[in-house]
Amino acid sequence: MTGLIEQEPYLRIKKMFDEKKFDEIIVYCQKLLVKDPKNKIALQNISTAYNIVGGYHDAIQSSNKMLEIDKNDEFALKNKMFANEKLENHDEVLKCCEQILVKNKDDVDTLIGKGIALNKTGKHDDAISAYKQVLNIDSHNVDSLLNLAITYNYLQKYTDAIDYYDKVQDLTQEFSSIPFEKSKAFKALGKTDDAFLAAQGIRLQEAESIKANAKLKNSSVQHVYELKRFYELSRLKDNDSD
Repeated sequence: MTGLIEQEPYLRIKKMFDEKKFDEIIVYCQKLLVKDPKNKIALQNISTAYNIVGGYHDAIQSSNKMLEIDKNDEFALKNKMFANEKLENHDEVLKCCEQILVKNKDDVDTLIGKGIALNKTGKHDDAISAYKQVLNIDSHNVDSLLNLAITYNYLQKYTDAIDYYDKVQDLTQEFSSIPFEKSKAFKALGKTDDAFLAAQGIRLQEAESIKANAKLKNSSVQHVYELKRFYELSRLKDNDSD
């Protein structure tokens, strides 16, 4: 019976989260904290609910109360980190990141958050190191690949930026701005043919094949690309008619 009583707040809060009743969670947790200001379940969940509804200052306050009880509580540190990210308190974000990473140096989300905060404070080389640390853990992490591309582009290291934009394209078509950004980077390098192909969404490997074909045929890259597209569309049309 005692076990069920102890589980009741957790189960009620979980049900409210499932039903997206975030304001009700806040009210319920506040009542629990009146009875016991050190109720860990209430402190952890009220800070999460505050973050969801945009009450970032309240989320930080609740997280700090939890950290007074356990200075290394990962749940509280991550809630505090998220709230400070939204408030653009980048130095505070970095403090949270360092605390979390002492306990788990391979926490991917925290390393990405650290990288973004370092970018925001102008420490771009350190940000690059954080993103690359993520890639040592997960070489296909799209967030790190994209942030590396953006950082290198900002630093005008266009060749590196292009390589990382291309790696993102290999993994996902989610980011429609990449062909445009990649094309701009090629233009900055004075590579007009590559810029044209990048703008069409062509990957680096395929672009090299198109350029080689154009050279072989003594033709323009644009002409070879458009001819290639014509044949591809013709085949699709023939397949549809079968």
